[in-house]
Amino acid sequence: MQSNNNQNNDNMENSITTFEANKIYQMRFIGDSDLKVNYLCVGRTAKRATFQKVGSTSEVIKRGVKVHGGTEYVLEGSYSMSPCIKASRIVG
Repeated sequence: MQSNNNQNNDNMENSITTFEANKIYQMRFIGDSDLKVNYLCVGRTAKRATFQKVGSTSEVIKRGVKVHGGTEYVLEGSYSMSPCIKASRIVG
């Protein structure tokens, strides 16, 4: 029984939706669901992702990657209502 649980955990880890460099993702805000901002993933390491706001050369977000429900995400801030970028919200 124990080995079966390990196999299920391995399968879950392999099916995580991850951020990819040079792809555009959508940031959404909890307080305003109509507000959506596009960010380009300009860099990716095993633990961090770097995003640049589309249309802006100066606004850059570099954050640690978290996983929830089989999808990677990053939070723009450290408060409970922080806007987030999820790997499943790919725009292009």
